[in-house]
Amino acid sequence: MTAEVRQAVVVDDEPLICSIISEILESEGWAVARAHDALGALTAVKETTPSLIVADIDLGVGPTGIDVVQRVRAEFPDIAVVFITNLSDPRITGKGWDTIPENASYIVKTELNSTNALREAVSAALSGGEAVRHMEEHKPVRSLSNLQLSVLKLVSDGMTNDEIAAERGTSVRAVERMLARMIEAAGIPAGPSARVQLARLYWDELNGR
Repeated sequence: MTAEVRQAVVVDDEPLICSIISEILESEGWAVARAHDALGALTAVKETTPSLIVADIDLGVGPTGIDVVQRVRAEFPDIAVVFITNLSDPRITGKGWDTIPENASYIVKTELNSTNALREAVSAALSGGEAVRHMEEHKPVRSLSNLQLSVLKLVSDGMTNDEIAAERGTSVRAVERMLARMIEAAGIPAGPSARVQLARLYWDELNGR
């Protein structure tokens, strides 16, 4: 009697990464449906009813991988989830850590230096136990609070201190103090270019650099 083939869906907007992850799973006996955007992933889930979804968080324009998982979990609450991402912190997308299910594994792509990391994450997600978190712990953005991160985005949008103060309903002096604390927390040397480096921090993180 042959064992039942396990179904998985892999969604990543980078075809090469999607292919690599899929091939690793297929070598473990999974039948894998591949998708490169949110709609494709949701369609694949409906067609295959998988027990595992591996999702990139940043899927380009439109819904994120977190959005996809939330939709899928609403219909299939027991599906195992592994996030594969360039982002060391999902807050950079506007989504907080509370949007990552506690039993979902989270792996930064740079941490995938061997296939064992993915296998470990999948195994943990399937077991429903403590999730695997392979992340770059020392990225500067990880040291910023949710409030500071929201202000960082405004800085990256090119807003002046006056504009940030008006947007947040606070004083310019309060904005200046917060930016000084953010620059220090991020390990950026104080000086004329500090604000530019702070803005670059946001875009580098958003683009997985």
